[in-house]
Amino acid sequence: MNDSILSPPSEHVGGGRADRFVRKLFRTLRSRPQRHNQHLWPFVRIWRDREGVICGFRAFGRSLPVTPLMQGYDPADESVHLILTGPSIAQIPYDRLNIGVAMGVNGAIALARKFDLQFKYYCIIDQNFVRDRIDLVREIVARDLTLYVFPEVLRYIMQGIPQEHIRCRICIIELISRRAYERSAAPAVLKRIAAATPDVQLLDAKLGLGYSFNASLGVFDADTVAYAALQVLVSGGARRVYVHGLDLTVQSGLRFYDEGERPQTSRLSRHFARLIEPSFRFASTQWRARGVSVFNLSPVSALSADIIERMDWQALLKE
Repeated sequence: MNDSILSPPSEHVGGGRADRFVRKLFRTLRSRPQRHNQHLWPFVRIWRDREGVICGFRAFGRSLPVTPLMQGYDPADESVHLILTGPSIAQIPYDRLNIGVAMGVNGAIALARKFDLQFKYYCIIDQNFVRDRIDLVREIVARDLTLYVFPEVLRYIMQGIPQEHIRCRICIIELISRRAYERSAAPAVLKRIAAATPDVQLLDAKLGLGYSFNASLGVFDADTVAYAALQVLVSGGARRVYVHGLDLTVQSGLRFYDEGERPQTSRLSRHFARLIEPSFRFASTQWRARGVSVFNLSPVSALSADIIERMDWQALLKE
């Protein structure tokens, strides 16, 4: 293992000269349909089971145990709170709310610094979040929870955090159109996948939009972690999901927590109308058809109430 690749915890992970060189080399050597693998090669090896699901993961010469998706989620957890990072989160007194089971995403862990908020599940699909906020990721992986990640996210976690500090269970999920070390799925391939199972519903094969009820087959991301996280929860067995901080607007900022001098960028403004809103509108019809209820607790959400039913978070206050 090349120790120069491993970044000290205080540094931006994966930003070293060696990292940049191998990503540039990969882009030079491989065609566009392989470009999504630039964050894996040559440091990551994966193994798949008979169904094609990743069952083994090795990065930088170290293997990390992978929890099978079927074992990662407790089917008894039919009611779950999905806690995102929109600014409206800051208005909620979590010490006064009835929250049983919670899944967090990205920087939602910052709430645990103020409230006794226990996350049973977590989801990170953006490798840039890990690279930019390794301090928050360190708090996440040190907890007794199940973390759902894309392969490239796990690569940067293993690069930036010593393995003995990773105490959570790891479940690997993949983007259905860009599986690890495979070519991007052409629209015709996505159509064949959808034709083979009712668990994959396509909205737009060309744009790679749809919804998956089976996370082992892959998920669609619609350019927001909230969308992927909802697929993980419903795939696991959730029947009621209360979504916190689904603001999807830049009017009051992007995130509830302090991002310091280098806030993460966002593609929200240019992708909302093209990818995000159509995907959620499509997904809501899929949930309802299967008897799944999703409630939006954000009073300022860019998603209208006809897409996801609104609920006032005060209805969840402890009596």
